[in-house]
Amino acid sequence: MDLFIVKRIQVDRGSSADVLYKHVFDQLKILENGLKPVKTPLIGFSGVVVYPRVAIMLLVIIGEASRQALVDVTFIMVDTSNPYNTILRRPGLNIFGVVASTKHLLIKFPTKCGIGQIIGDQTASQECQVAVVKLKGKKKPLSIGNIKFKDNIELESPEPMNDLVHVTADEEDKTKVFRIGSKLWDPKK
Repeated sequence: MDLFIVKRIQVDRGSSADVLYKHVFDQLKILENGLKPVKTPLIGFSGVVVYPRVAIMLLVIIGEASRQALVDVTFIMVDTSNPYNTILRRPGLNIFGVVASTKHLLIKFPTKCGIGQIIGDQTASQECQVAVVKLKGKKKPLSIGNIKFKDNIELESPEPMNDLVHVTADEEDKTKVFRIGSKLWDPKK
């Protein structure tokens, strides 16, 4: 990525924007002249809204020596915590013509000299996944014990719309019964 080797790249075939995190952006020391402001928010699967700051086109090279592909990829820079350095999503993957196998932690792509491939690091992948889960876990859930109702509020329970019929579930054990609406059950059936 612009003459830097970048590791911990998440491949995400389901999303529609290639992402570069601010900590990487800062380390790359990118000049301001190639930046374009972005005003469209990103919405993650969990519903969290992230507001990207800028977009930038970077030259990305993937692969090893004789089987490399290089293209310009437009990344949007976001300032959030994430163990990954960047996320290569549908737009970038499509430009490279990538075929990804998540089961094998492998991507393949066409090059001028044949098919190139990158094999992911399973240990690093697991470490990043654990870190993502820990980041999500830092959000404090609302404890039910903290909710107080006003003194005069009574919680309502639903009432049946019609009479209930008691039906024995087990002829040998008459204590096992269930109730069903009288309009839903015909004892003749």
